[in-house]
Amino acid sequence: MQHYLNRQLFLEFAPSIIFFIINFGWGIMWATAGVILAAIVCTVLGVFLEKRVPVFPAVSVVLVLLLGGATLIFQDKTFIKVKSTISILLFASALAFGLLLRPTLLARALEGQVYLSELGWKVLTFSWITFAIMLAVLNEIIWRTQSTDIWVTFNTVLTPVSIVGYIAITRLTAPAYWLEEQDYDG
Repeated sequence: MQHYLNRQLFLEFAPSIIFFIINFGWGIMWATAGVILAAIVCTVLGVFLEKRVPVFPAVSVVLVLLLGGATLIFQDKTFIKVKSTISILLFASALAFGLLLRPTLLARALEGQVYLSELGWKVLTFSWITFAIMLAVLNEIIWRTQSTDIWVTFNTVLTPVSIVGYIAITRLTAPAYWLEEQDYDG
């Protein structure tokens, strides 16, 4: 499990780190080209290693291709800057749609790691949705009010900070709704 998580985290963070490094060396357009290539390579590598197509990374690579491509074609950095907002809002929308499923989408994603009551999954999902919307709004504020370099730095730290945020939300919410594994029915 630890090896899997390390590999997944590397594949998740590598494009952002490449984007950050190239931006500060050669600018946003070269960084956009670099992140497109890195996203493709990391997604293909993830598919090869996991023997399945991971949904969220696949959606992310499509957005990078579309919005990164538009950035390069039109020479307008706005497209790459809104990619984070769109990705985050799609994630929040998927979580909201997942509330209609039994078990919820979040319960399926965290299966075997967290055991909550049905109400607990709803509360946790709403908490994650709220946090995601806050991150999307924050991205919009940063890219609209700060320099591109500041936004790139923000965007680079957004992924690890958001992961820590989701973990913290789960740790704070879960104890009130926790079930023992043997009492959990999914």
